[in-house]
Amino acid sequence: MVGSKLKKLTQEINNYLGLPYMTNIIRNGKIIKERVLGGKGHWKDIKKETQKIAASQKINLKKLTSKQLYQFQKKHKIGIDCSGLATQLLIFYGRILGKKVNLNPRKTSADMLTSTPLATKITDDSLIQTGDLIRQKNGHHVLFIIEKNGKTINYVDSSFWGRGVKYGQFDITDPTFDNQGIYRLLFFN
Repeated sequence: MVGSKLKKLTQEINNYLGLPYMTNIIRNGKIIKERVLGGKGHWKDIKKETQKIAASQKINLKKLTSKQLYQFQKKHKIGIDCSGLATQLLIFYGRILGKKVNLNPRKTSADMLTSTPLATKITDDSLIQTGDLIRQKNGHHVLFIIEKNGKTINYVDSSFWGRGVKYGQFDITDPTFDNQGIYRLLFFN
């Protein structure tokens, strides 16, 4: 990937870093609590919602540490889930490449993003590129690939287990890493 495009993508990713993992709260098949598109919102919308709630409670966000901000957002059910993050980044990355990525963040899931007819499985590790997705947990989790350097994959994801949005990396040859396939959206073929 050209350096300036990777830099733009990384800058966009940095806006999501540290956000809590959050998804809709569903009981008996009905959404009972939703904020910022139910874990699918853009970072600007998440920021606005955070500021709105803080203002209503007379809390100065600038005085909060990153840990306190994380706890404040988590308490108020503000954050993003793995497929919301991946979708927002895919749309952004598509714009950088001059491609229209026709995805609705509200209607995406990790399983959908890594299944036909939307995506195709990458069977040759040498073809892995920025914007590809790693399927995990039987389609219940997805990682967004930032770049591949040799056998090392650098990614970003949002997870309950990893405490929100964070960077990560793994060796493609590591048999202990949960890699149930790497997928490319057809928009990028």
